[in-house]
Amino acid sequence: MGERLEAACRLLVSPRHTGLPVSAVAARCGFSSPSHFTRRFRAAYGVTPREWRRHHVHQSAAVPTPPTEPTSPRERH
Repeated sequence: MGERLEAACRLLVSPRHTGLPVSAVAARCGFSSPSHFTRRFRAAYGVTPREWRRHHVHQSAAVPTPPTEPTSPRERH
């Protein structure tokens, strides 16, 4: 069960699979019932698969980018 849930975690945050519904992730990881998958996922990680995806996708999108150099003399201080 743990290996299937870990595989689901990876699929949920994979850029290639962001459009994949949670029910499809469940099926790909060997769960026949999306509701059973969600219950097991929440029991293991404390959040639903959808919440996991939202948190981790936003977290990776929030990675700061390096500042750019000012282009105009007025911006340089």
